[in-house]
Amino acid sequence: MRHKDDSKRDAITNAAIELITTNGFADTSMSKIAKAAKVSPATIYVYFENKEDMLNKLYLMVKRELSEVMLIGYDDSLSVEAAFRLVWENACRYMLAQPIRFAFSEQFANSPLVNRVSREEGSGYYQSVYTLFERGKREGIFKDIPFDVSTAFFYAPLMLLVKHHYNGDLVLDRELQQLVFEITWDALTL
Repeated sequence: MRHKDDSKRDAITNAAIELITTNGFADTSMSKIAKAAKVSPATIYVYFENKEDMLNKLYLMVKRELSEVMLIGYDDSLSVEAAFRLVWENACRYMLAQPIRFAFSEQFANSPLVNRVSREEGSGYYQSVYTLFERGKREGIFKDIPFDVSTAFFYAPLMLLVKHHYNGDLVLDRELQQLVFEITWDALTL
């Protein structure tokens, strides 16, 4: 068994995410990933069983990164509104700071290439967000609507506007972020 090197794994991961996002899954070969990562194609198989395994692991990695960033500064002692604002702003900051990872996550969020197990594990990373919504309902702050509906109002407008930002259709500056947050908050609260 070959020794695993974190720098090689990072190079492979970054190259794969960028190439898959730019060229699509079908048009990204393991040899192209190896060339971009400056490793031999065989090295990739030290870290991933095959291309599908790679996609699922990368998808989970990006989901985990986003969930960790969303919770930076989060504390159960925060008010529901303060916690919601923090999580929303952290998500926005990540999406704007990580365009390739954001696009990768979006590209494969509903893809049949991402298996059910990975999708369920990825959802589990957001347990704290689920708990926040449940707490908000218990405290009479959030509307009593299903979690999937709540998260749609939380994520969908933000993700669409981030896409428009990257396309150059608008500038998602601090002022517009504040407006979008207020609209999102108003949509979810009583």
